[in-house]
Amino acid sequence: MIKEFHIWQFFLNDTLNLLWLALSLFIAGIIEAFLWKTPLFQIANKPIQLQLFGANKKWRGLISLPLAMVASVYLLHIIENLIEILIPSLPQKAILFSNFNLLEFGLLVGFIFNLSELPNSFVKRRLDIPPGDESSKIFYFIDHMDSTYGVLILWYFYFHFPLHFVLTGLIVTPLLFMGATELRKKLGLK
Repeated sequence: MIKEFHIWQFFLNDTLNLLWLALSLFIAGIIEAFLWKTPLFQIANKPIQLQLFGANKKWRGLISLPLAMVASVYLLHIIENLIEILIPSLPQKAILFSNFNLLEFGLLVGFIFNLSELPNSFVKRRLDIPPGDESSKIFYFIDHMDSTYGVLILWYFYFHFPLHFVLTGLIVTPLLFMGATELRKKLGLK
């Protein structure tokens, strides 16, 4: 019984940390939608490699999301500081942006998030599945799994997040990003 409680406690703590970290990607996705409308990012609005990845994988995404992530993690770092003033004893298990070099964290997570989509796009183009096709539930799930799993790998090997956190992320992150995608669609940002 006690061991079962610890597993659920880890799962709950990890899920709360994932929500906090995922918030940075959600905010970055909103910032990115506005960046794409600027003239500077119109220059980069060209496919990376049309035959390999299709028309939707563009240079602007590889450039804009890392920059948007930097802005997002700096914003959330400011919020963390305000929360620490109001609640001086945050839970010990909280993963905070202040534990990282914000520039490094933002650039790497943003870049890996978009880079991790390329293998999936490559496979889908070989299978003649059109970009953005949501008719297949399997590919819809894979579309939300590829980038999040890429970030989980980065967090584990580069930032040394604990294994239990990454294992929780394997379950939770695709669900979070499917929800975030639906919310961005409803807000007209995707």
